[in-house]
Amino acid sequence: MNPTGLAARLARAKEAAVFVLPLLAFLLVLYGMLAWTFYTSFADWEGTAPNYTFAGLKWYRFMVGLDRFWVDLGNNLRWLILGVAPTVVLALFIAYLLEIGAIKGIEAYLRTLVLYPAAMSFVVTGTIWSWMYQPDRGVLNTLLRAVGLDALTSGYTTDPGTATYWLILIFVWQYLGLAVLILQASFRSVELQEMVESAMLDGASRLRILFAVLIPNIRGGILVVVSLLLIAALKVFDIVYVVTFGGPGYATDVLALFQFIATYQQHLVALGSGLAMVIFALAFIIIIPYTVYALQRWFE
Repeated sequence: MNPTGLAARLARAKEAAVFVLPLLAFLLVLYGMLAWTFYTSFADWEGTAPNYTFAGLKWYRFMVGLDRFWVDLGNNLRWLILGVAPTVVLALFIAYLLEIGAIKGIEAYLRTLVLYPAAMSFVVTGTIWSWMYQPDRGVLNTLLRAVGLDALTSGYTTDPGTATYWLILIFVWQYLGLAVLILQASFRSVELQEMVESAMLDGASRLRILFAVLIPNIRGGILVVVSLLLIAALKVFDIVYVVTFGGPGYATDVLALFQFIATYQQHLVALGSGLAMVIFALAFIIIIPYTVYALQRWFE
């Protein structure tokens, strides 16, 4: 064998190893932990000491027998629907306003104002909104009382019937800027700009341009935004933990928070693993296929 050719192959193999080995290590840890969690969900681990004795479907039967589990599952579905759809719609109109109909001179300020919440952590965001939602001295109720609208004051997150929706509003506020940024970038292709200019010359209204020209041609951007929001909504934890800790009762509880409480506070590790597998199943059934489809459309 040619020594020069052998040296070249070894050099290429070393270059490939630099990228392949970290990826393999990551996949090994990821799927190794997934397999461990899956097995633990069938074990009888109850307490601080590990117990891998096989218990079958014991903890899954216990899980589905809890009213809390079904409340959490319903709340997660609410987050997936009500957290994603309004964010995408609002982001679409705001991005269009900034890109096509923005007032010159303040566009940069408006963009910063919209994007700023995305730079904040959920812990900070949750703390701020907790102050705003506080029934007695919170910002929202104080402003309403100041303008004489006492009848519109609310308990916000202290009302079991509406608390989850007020939490979802925080999610929309937090992710709106990121969605606007991605959609606004989608507007800026050369071909799309030319189509918009042609439509304007033909006398098309701005609203018609949005629905007839822009939206059909930025489907890839919309798909990516929806994918990111679905992932964020499914794994929601921080907002609920900081603002309500699942209360009142467990009216605002979600699967991730239930998993945390079961595993680290109640030491029902097998139950926590079962809840983790339910979250994984939701991601696998709902989010992963959609994300793969969205990425394929994005790169077409």
